[in-house]
Amino acid sequence: MATPEATPESTATAGAAEPTALLPDFFRSYFAFFRPGHQEGVVPSRIKELARLKIAALNDCDT
Repeated sequence: MATPEATPESTATAGAAEPTALLPDFFRSYFAFFRPGHQEGVVPSRIKELARLKIAALNDCDT
């Protein structure tokens, strides 16, 4: 049985379901950087996330 060819549409659909599948090395590096700062330290992760969202809102950024 032949495997179907990847088309731009099928690749976009697959990426929408699992974006880390398109650039695994990028996301591995990003999360290695992001997680320690977000999950460790004195300030709880929930407060850090709320601060991130507030900063984004103040700068008219969509998150």
